[in-house]
Amino acid sequence: MNKKLFLAASLAALLATQICVAQSNSSRGVKREKEECEELAMQAGVNPRAAGSGTSSSEAIALNLAKLQARNELAAQVSAEITSILKSRTEQYSQTAGAGTDFNVSDKNYQGNVTSADNSPRTASGVLERDSMAIAQYVSQILTNTRPIAQNTYDKPDGTVQVYVCIEMGLPEQRQVYDGLKKGGLLSINGDNGDSGNNGDNKNSVDMAEKEFLIELAKAREEYAQKARE
Repeated sequence: MNKKLFLAASLAALLATQICVAQSNSSRGVKREKEECEELAMQAGVNPRAAGSGTSSSEAIALNLAKLQARNELAAQVSAEITSILKSRTEQYSQTAGAGTDFNVSDKNYQGNVTSADNSPRTASGVLERDSMAIAQYVSQILTNTRPIAQNTYDKPDGTVQVYVCIEMGLPEQRQVYDGLKKGGLLSINGDNGDSGNNGDNKNSVDMAEKEFLIELAKAREEYAQKARE
């Protein structure tokens, strides 16, 4: 009899434990996991990337929506990073050009103004909204035909299709962005000493080299990814 009571008590305790565990797990909810394409977009030490998703009854439309979202996100991300680089350079130029240190500008000629290629004022606190818009538009154009480096398709219970993609801006595209921005004068800053004409020619003009641009873009990308992973 005692043996039966012991077994019954053991079973009751086990059942109570299982119920408690089940209740505890249910109270925590369902653990979120990033989709593979989202994980790829956040990897460290890679080219600029972004993920996007689209849902539709048509797989082709869902794919196009996902690519559009990813390209828009990547264009916004890269544009913000380039703008940040320009702000940093503008601030550095403003602080050092008058002393003739980093940029080899004579202090007797430098009057404290920093301009873009068309001689419009450029300040570190509000980098050229016009420049920022031009950068965003150009980056978007470069990304128009980029192909996804990863794609996943899911059939949803309601009969629709959800597609995830990851888009990457490779080195050729980064160089293309650099070339376009350089030709447009968006990567140049000038120490305006009053001698420059309307064509933007200025002996104190400082252009960003391609290598410097790529290095700074990689640094900005890693900072962005680090914040996103936190």
